[in-house]
Amino acid sequence: MIRNFIPLAPIIAASLFACGAAEPEDSSIVSAAETETPAEQPAVTIPQGDMFRPIGAVDVSAFDDPETAPQDWRKVAPEQLILLKTSHGVSLIEMSPEFTPGHVAQFSFLARSGHFVGLPFHRVIEGFMAQAGNTALLSKDPAPTSVLPAEFSFRRSPETNMVITSERRSADAGFINGFKIASQNPMLASMTADGKVQAWPLHCPGAVAAARLGSDINSANAEFYITTSYPESLDKKYTVWGRVRAGLRNVYKIKKGEPPMPPDLIEAFSLVSDLDPAQAPQVWVMNTDSPTFASYLEGLRLQTGALPDVCNIDVPVIVRWP
Repeated sequence: MIRNFIPLAPIIAASLFACGAAEPEDSSIVSAAETETPAEQPAVTIPQGDMFRPIGAVDVSAFDDPETAPQDWRKVAPEQLILLKTSHGVSLIEMSPEFTPGHVAQFSFLARSGHFVGLPFHRVIEGFMAQAGNTALLSKDPAPTSVLPAEFSFRRSPETNMVITSERRSADAGFINGFKIASQNPMLASMTADGKVQAWPLHCPGAVAAARLGSDINSANAEFYITTSYPESLDKKYTVWGRVRAGLRNVYKIKKGEPPMPPDLIEAFSLVSDLDPAQAPQVWVMNTDSPTFASYLEGLRLQTGALPDVCNIDVPVIVRWP
């Protein structure tokens, strides 16, 4: 997939050093509705082995399966699931269109177009994040240029159920539909014009977010990063549009550096709905509104006498591979 990568290495290195920055950054984003129909991607082949067929972080053997207890599980729609592959293995990313519809539309389009295949993870910082998607580093199609408004937060109705597990700077922190969220107290909704409160996805480890340029909050386009710790200072400043549901340990293995030399490359970045069914995983996320999840939280509480911080709570996930 990569043309002339080795001869371009000196140029890549110079470009990478020239564009390094203290925080994730990017340029602008385009709505999928404004683009042409993407070309068909090459077929994705997933080798055998645990790192290429990852499972969730929680042992789910003690739980009833989705067929026995369908109320306990939410199946992730294949068009909302991205398969990311590097030489270190596969990671499965669930996107969150209910919170960040514009970014999900954009990254879905880019996944379908094969835009990311062959691009490097050009900025990977230990204990922070792994960043990729800079098309200026290789001879690829240019990144989209239209502006997409930032989606750092969303408006939450008091009727939207949230399982609260802790606090985050005077805000409630917990889970909405399996995603790690902070929110203003819904009691404040009576004092707002729309009867809703502000809520935002958290940068807990495994968050997938859009990078941007400097102070321009509407400058994201195709670059993204995956957090490997909790950089709390980025909350409400960058758009978190997804979460790694399986294979986060493969992200931790990505070669570190600003830039790494040579960098690890993206070998696949595909919507699961576009994969051959013989290669496509099925993913269920535990329903965080269910009594089973409440019992799971109580078990975590009993282990240490206190419930862990929301960033340290892994939502049970079932992954089935063909």
